[in-house]
Amino acid sequence: MTEYEITTLSLIVKPKGEPIFSERATIIEMTDEAAGPFIKLRQINDEIERGEIQIDPAEWPTIQEAIGLMIAECFHQQNTIE
Repeated sequence: MTEYEITTLSLIVKPKGEPIFSERATIIEMTDEAAGPFIKLRQINDEIERGEIQIDPAEWPTIQEAIGLMIAECFHQQNTIE
């Protein structure tokens, strides 16, 4: 029987009560392009320039925590593969 595991690929930091597609949501995502996992941050907002994210100072502690969780997941994934 094949063993399976759960891998968390992304977390979303958003104001409480807003939907996950909110323009104020920041997505912290683990990705891998065959050279090892890394973290990508993005927002769904037509008003900002490509490659830019906007962080409200009040949301920074939660974004920082989410980035830390995803970095830990990157290390876990890397160690699982090796």
